Amino acid sequence: MRLFAKLFLCATLVISIALLFSGYLLITLSHENAIERELERVATQFQFDKFAVQVRMLSGETENLSAWATELSGSSAFFAYDQTLLYSNLPATADFTLLQNASDINRAYQFQTLGDEIYILIAGRLTQNYRTMYIVVATDVTAVMAQRQQMTQIFMRVYFVTLAISMVIIFVLSAFITGPIKRMNKAAAQIARGKYSARLPVVSSDETGALSASFNQMANAIEEKMHEILQNAQQKEEFVANFAHELKTPLTSVIGYADMLYQKELSHHQVKDAAWYILNEGLRLEALSLKLMELIVLNKQDFILESIYTEDLLQDISGSLMPMLEERNIKLHVNVQPSYVMIEYDLFKTLLFNLIDNATKAGCRAIEIEGKQITNRYEISVIDNGRGMAKEELARITEAFYTVDKSRARKQHGAGLGLSLADRIAGIHGSSLKFESAEGVGTIVRFDLKFENQSKGATKNEETRHI
Repeated sequence: MRLFAKLFLCATLVISIALLFSGYLLITLSHENAIERELERVATQFQFDKFAVQVRMLSGETENLSAWATELSGSSAFFAYDQTLLYSNLPATADFTLLQNASDINRAYQFQTLGDEIYILIAGRLTQNYRTMYIVVATDVTAVMAQRQQMTQIFMRVYFVTLAISMVIIFVLSAFITGPIKRMNKAAAQIARGKYSARLPVVSSDETGALSASFNQMANAIEEKMHEILQNAQQKEEFVANFAHELKTPLTSVIGYADMLYQKELSHHQVKDAAWYILNEGLRLEALSLKLMELIVLNKQDFILESIYTEDLLQDISGSLMPMLEERNIKLHVNVQPSYVMIEYDLFKTLLFNLIDNATKAGCRAIEIEGKQITNRYEISVIDNGRGMAKEELARITEAFYTVDKSRARKQHGAGLGLSLADRIAGIHGSSLKFESAEGVGTIVRFDLKFENQSKGATKNEETRHI
């Protein structure tokens, strides 16, 4: 049974029982009070009747009892000292056994139904002039007794009207009390179906209001937790996609140099260089997997930036890219102003690889990497002569999974993740990617780094390069 029905039925039952009990007590007490008042009146009148009979007895009149009866307050009967009936104008069905309890001092009374009327019979004994007589006076109390029935009928009408009004009020109050619970149940069902934004209005400061507020707090916690779970799942998917995307360049370098070792006759120095690039790219891939996880899944931003010499850095990057660029017949020009810049080596390399990879997919034949000091920052530009982009595309190219040319991206197995990841890495270095592009001319991507004016030895540069 629903809570609304339980409240309605229980409250109706309680009010019904309370009304019936109260009505019974009220009618009973009122009737008893009316009977007591009638008894007092009858007893007082009986005293006057006894006095009238005593006067007759003192006057010596003993024969005309019917005349005596006319002077009494009600129907009457007279009995001799041995309780023999002398005269009576009461119905023949009257019962006079109450005479046994009557005396000169005590009166006896009894309720009797004679025909269609109800009477109070009150009896007493008189002794006057050495003569003893019993007198019985009957007073009609039918109207008094009928008052109970009338009160009962009136009460029943009032009872049903009151109960009907009470049921309406109980219905409204039950709906008001259970309303928040129904709304809470509806909101809970919506949350169970995945609508985590469902909330309850807090319209009072009582227990239901406090419960609604607590429910909203719980819903907020659930929504935050679900958002966190979905975000974690999305981050993990993004990590897998980004990691798969980032595998291409180092694997291309590894495969390219391994192919050179396998296919060509190389000098000892060339073999060492090829082996070094293979080792370097393998170590970078190992470190990059952990750093990408920290960047994407854990949202880490406080990577340690180290000072690295630009010429050595870009020479290392150029060597890693050489197999891929030779395969695609793309020339790479590096024109950088010597300086020390603050970078996270593996992530910076990923940033630059993504920019160059994006340029190669644009169909360019030449790429230039330019580096120069501007005020207190070091600006790096990646310039290509590819297809270029329309101005309306520039604002969205750093969005994850966005590609300018969808068909070309599918052919080249692109997912639109490179520039999104590159922009996040630029942010770690305190910068952002700035694009300039014209269709049919090419694209320029710029970002800046913090640099240091210092002089360091080659040994330090080599150690940094091999991280």
